[in-house]
Amino acid sequence: MIIPFPAGGRTDVIGRIFAQSLQEALGKPVAVINKPGASSVLGSNEVSEATPDGYTVGFFSTAVVTAQYTVPTPLSLKSFDLVAIVNADPAALAVAENAPWKSLKDLVADAKNKPGVFRLGMIPGASSQIFASGFTRAAGLDIVSVPFKGDTDGAIALAGHNIDVHFAVPVSYKSLVESKKVRILAVASDAPSPVYGNLPTFKGNGVDLTVGAFHGIFVPTGTPPAVKQKLADGLKTAVESPELKKRMEDAGAAIVFLQGDEATSYLAKQDETYRSIIEALGLRVAATH
Repeated sequence: MIIPFPAGGRTDVIGRIFAQSLQEALGKPVAVINKPGASSVLGSNEVSEATPDGYTVGFFSTAVVTAQYTVPTPLSLKSFDLVAIVNADPAALAVAENAPWKSLKDLVADAKNKPGVFRLGMIPGASSQIFASGFTRAAGLDIVSVPFKGDTDGAIALAGHNIDVHFAVPVSYKSLVESKKVRILAVASDAPSPVYGNLPTFKGNGVDLTVGAFHGIFVPTGTPPAVKQKLADGLKTAVESPELKKRMEDAGAAIVFLQGDEATSYLAKQDETYRSIIEALGLRVAATH
C-alpha cells in the first residue's frame, strides 16, 4: 500500500490502521510504503504507473482531488480506479495550548485587528490549503500562509509557537492535544459530534464554512473488476471488525465506507466541490503538461 505522504501524519496513521485490518481480512501481507513529495503527486503517480493487478494500491487523501488543480504537474483522477471510500472527517482549526484565544470567535476578532500578522500553517496543494483559504475568505481575514510538507511538521511548529494557527483534521492533533501542547478551537462540521469530543463548530462561532477531507483505496486504471471486488470485500470485512472500529476511535477518525456507484458518486461530488472552491479562491494553477 503506497501512502503519498510522510510517516506520522494523518494519512499515514489512518492508512496503517486500514493496512493492518486489510491484511487480517485478506490473509495476505499488506506492506506500507511512504512515498511523499509534490503534494502527494509522486507517490500517486507510482500507483497510476504500476501494473494493474491489485498488488499495488494507493491510500489517498483528498489531495488526489485537490492536486489536480493546485500543483503545476498534477495527477488525474482518470489515472485511477476507486475501490472504496473508508474515512471522512471535518476540517479542524488548532492553536497552541497556551494561546490566548478561548474560542474561534475570539481568534477571528483578534486576527481582524491585526491584518497580515497571524501565521497559518497548511500543506500546499492538499486539502488543508483549501481549508485554510476557505476559512480566511469566510471569516474575512488577512493571514500569512506558511507551507509545510506534512500535518505533523505543521502541528509541531504550532506547538512551538512558530505559527499561530494550523489547519488539518482532528486526528492530526491527537497526540499533541493529549500532551496538552495544542488545542482544537473548532471543526468545520454541520454539528458537534462525539467522535471529535463535541467540539464547537465554525458556524457556531460565526464562520459559515462546512468542509472536510476523505480517504480512499485506489488502484491503477484497468485493474480487473474481480480484483477490485476482492479488495472491496476485504475492506468491508475490515470496517465491520471491532478491532478496526476501536483503532479508528482511538485515532479520533470516523469510518465512512462507500463502494461501487455510491463511492464513485461521492468522489465526483468531492471533485466538483473542491474544484469550485479552488477556482473561487483563485488557487488554480496552470498545468505544465
